[in-house]
Amino acid sequence: MLVNITNIVVGGKQEKFQSSITFDITFEVLQDMPDEIEWSLVYIGAPKDERYDQVLDSFSMGPLVKGTMQFQLISDPPDYKKIPTKEDLFGITAIILSVSYKSQEFFRVGYYVYNNYTSQENIENEPAEIIIEDISRQILCDKPRITRFDIDWNSKPSNVKEISAKEFMFQEEKQSVQSTEVDDRQQVF
Repeated sequence: MLVNITNIVVGGKQEKFQSSITFDITFEVLQDMPDEIEWSLVYIGAPKDERYDQVLDSFSMGPLVKGTMQFQLISDPPDYKKIPTKEDLFGITAIILSVSYKSQEFFRVGYYVYNNYTSQENIENEPAEIIIEDISRQILCDKPRITRFDIDWNSKPSNVKEISAKEFMFQEEKQSVQSTEVDDRQQVF
């Protein structure tokens, strides 16, 4: 292992749906790395259909030098118009942060997300049209789903079979990977 994600703090656990999504991330680089690592943040628009997944942010970082690094990931919110149904908008969904090296995913953390109206009027009498300004997004950070994948850090980029977001958050895993749920209100670790 050349990179170890040591801490992720979710900012703004409960915000207006259209507010930014923020993560404070700390990781260790165990030796100098000439190649980049890739980060990806995905919002699951419909748990039963990956076509509605929205990549909120995707970027590379590197080359990296040995040591501890920190950064803040600030992402735009998902586009609610791309979420197919009201049930998908207001049901339980997820947001997933994944990290890869040479096209091999080595870390993934997922958080369940719950969206709901904030005004009692709209909670009791659901409006015919979505009033996005009255919707709150709650990222349930008390039990993140964390998976670390064993990869070949010295190999060239490969075509490793990825676990889908649906499989990761909403079904039992079928691959042999280290996966844990953590019970902590602010931090992954």
